[in-house]
Amino acid sequence: MKHPLLPKMLILTAAVMVLGSAPARADNLLDIYHQAQTSDTVWAGARYSYEASIEKGPQGRALLLPSVILSGGAYKNSISETKPLSKTDSYDSSSYTVQLTQPLFRAQSFAAYAQGKSAVTQAEAELAIARQDLILRTTQAYFDVLSAEDTLEFARSEKLAIAGQRELAERNFNVGNATIVDVHEARSRYDLSVAQEVTADNDLKMKQEALTVLTNSPPPSLARLAPHLQPQSPDPQDMQHWVKAALDQNPRIKVQEQILNIASEEVSRSRAGHYPTLDFIAAHNYTKSGNVYFPGIVEYTSNQVGLQVQVPLYAGGGIRSKVRESLAREDQARQALEQAKRQTTQQSRSAYLAVTGGIAQVQALEQALISTQKALESTQLGYETGVRTGVDVLNAQRDLYRTERDLAQARYQYLLSRLRLKYAVGTLSEADIAELNAKLAGS
Repeated sequence: MKHPLLPKMLILTAAVMVLGSAPARADNLLDIYHQAQTSDTVWAGARYSYEASIEKGPQGRALLLPSVILSGGAYKNSISETKPLSKTDSYDSSSYTVQLTQPLFRAQSFAAYAQGKSAVTQAEAELAIARQDLILRTTQAYFDVLSAEDTLEFARSEKLAIAGQRELAERNFNVGNATIVDVHEARSRYDLSVAQEVTADNDLKMKQEALTVLTNSPPPSLARLAPHLQPQSPDPQDMQHWVKAALDQNPRIKVQEQILNIASEEVSRSRAGHYPTLDFIAAHNYTKSGNVYFPGIVEYTSNQVGLQVQVPLYAGGGIRSKVRESLAREDQARQALEQAKRQTTQQSRSAYLAVTGGIAQVQALEQALISTQKALESTQLGYETGVRTGVDVLNAQRDLYRTERDLAQARYQYLLSRLRLKYAVGTLSEADIAELNAKLAGS
């Protein structure tokens, strides 16, 4: 026997799903990314770190360039005489010196100059990492919100469906067609669905707050994925190609390479503590002074041009200790570089497999969606002919929506995996997020 409440309940469930997926105003992924570019504190910190780090280049170069120092002073002098007469005389004096020093050979400065250039290259790679990380974090937060919205919609529609089951059970119990056990089971399932809705709602709020951290603005309504998505395999479909590209281009490897270069130059810099230094010196001195022994002012100037050599002889063993320390730091940096290569290899392989596996999962769920749709149609037909119950229809509808939710999440993960593959290779850019944004409805 058909239940008069069931068709109305199905309409209400569909309405919940439609209303939940059709926001009045929606920001798309590119909008959110641009907001994050101006508001994310992690990205802002990375930019300031870059601006500070690139100054290592000019600082290292300055050690090889000439320096000019001006020094001078004005003095009040007094002389006390005790024999043969007791008297005190005073006079004024002043002087200044201008000295130019041009390093000719300073091994430590050459090493510091090379370290400065490596530090600039390292800073550029670190900024590239931060830029790609912002793209990945923004997309992840965006899709986390969409996925949480899907889960909440499912929880609400399931609660509505179970409410219908509970009403059917209570109605059948009142007319003697069901037991009290059926009623208790239906009420238990409804109470559980309420708890699941609360959990899903809280999870959505937390995901929205995570997005707010990036944009520093209230969580907006977000544009959703277009209903049709055609997954594409990586081009080329060769895992080893992507691994090699990652080893050649990943900025994390470039950072570790520069850290190793800096550590190697530090070894040279430490050893240079044993080497002599040679500087070209040019100085001009002017002095003006009075005198207590004869009247008048004395003025004279002097000029000095030549070479200055300094030879370190003994420093208490500190230089040898510094060499040993820098050698150990170099070995540490070499191991860190090897670890970065291994991690990059693993990440690129995992991302490649996630893309290819994601394609298979999306295709499987698309086929499952077709099957669940047909199952729902068959169940509804059986209900109309009296061979299936209203509960069967509600369960079939719940399975359909659950499949739709799982398919949407699989699509999110597939798209994120494509970004992670480019992230592993080191080529992720705003163009990729713009391409992904085009797959959103209304973008």
